[in-house]
Amino acid sequence: MFTPYRYGGRTKMGIDCSALIKNIFSHYKISLPRISYHQSKIGFFIPKNKIEKGDLLFFSTRTRSISNKINHVGLVIGVNYNQIFFIHASTSHGVIISHLHQKYWDKRFVMARRILFISHNNQPKIPMISNRSRN
Repeated sequence: MFTPYRYGGRTKMGIDCSALIKNIFSHYKISLPRISYHQSKIGFFIPKNKIEKGDLLFFSTRTRSISNKINHVGLVIGVNYNQIFFIHASTSHGVIISHLHQKYWDKRFVMARRILFISHNNQPKIPMISNRSRN
């Protein structure tokens, strides 16, 4: 938190969304691609109503584009009564926590993917990682 956004940044001096996620997962010895679009090809597709803590949320934030090309990613940090909270690096506010059902994010949501499974004692478990994409 409180780290400013910097396109292409990878440190506490400034970081972008995909580097933030890559850094978090590297803490658990999981290597992810550097770019959010490529990160969206890893793991397993998760329907919106099955999102859990630890899942990745992918967005298309380019409003002028007619494609749904993914260019933003966040990590779910909590689900409470269908409220989904995620941490991400925002271009305007740096590393922050947002809510998936905020109008801005809900309109730009593309998909969720699961890379980690959280065990009953809150320890991350790594499933077999699939490179297959499913929308």
